[in-house]
Amino acid sequence: MILKILLILSTGTLGVFVGTQLAEAALIVPYWKGLSPNDFFDFYKNYGKKLHQFYSPLTIVSTLLPLATIAFCVFTRQKIEPLMWLMVIFTLLFFFSYFVYFKEANLSFTERSFSDELLSNKLNEWANWHWGRVVCELVAFVCGLILLVKK
Repeated sequence: MILKILLILSTGTLGVFVGTQLAEAALIVPYWKGLSPNDFFDFYKNYGKKLHQFYSPLTIVSTLLPLATIAFCVFTRQKIEPLMWLMVIFTLLFFFSYFVYFKEANLSFTERSFSDELLSNKLNEWANWHWGRVVCELVAFVCGLILLVKK
């Protein structure tokens, strides 16, 4: 019963998180790409912190719940299905992508630490990393859905 509740919470938060990330990829990033460098940097200066404040709790909860789910299985000595390991691995991949790439990239936007001419390339690079992150989130979410159906 506890395992099913943890799976529901894990899958639900992963679903909400991937939905917000898809919205960011499909709506916010194209908007950014359409702005002039000055308008983009002004936007990011004004709203970058708010985006971070919105996404940070979602990222943390979407990471902690799958980890709590697998920890519960370990501590109660339940069989851990390969899909649960995959869910956790892809969860950790999207979580650590923040530290590998996004933390520094976002800071460079905030500090405007590169020339205006590089903005288009930096936004394309950011978008590519973001889509990679979305793929990891989708895999984790689908693993959670399959595990729920099996339970």
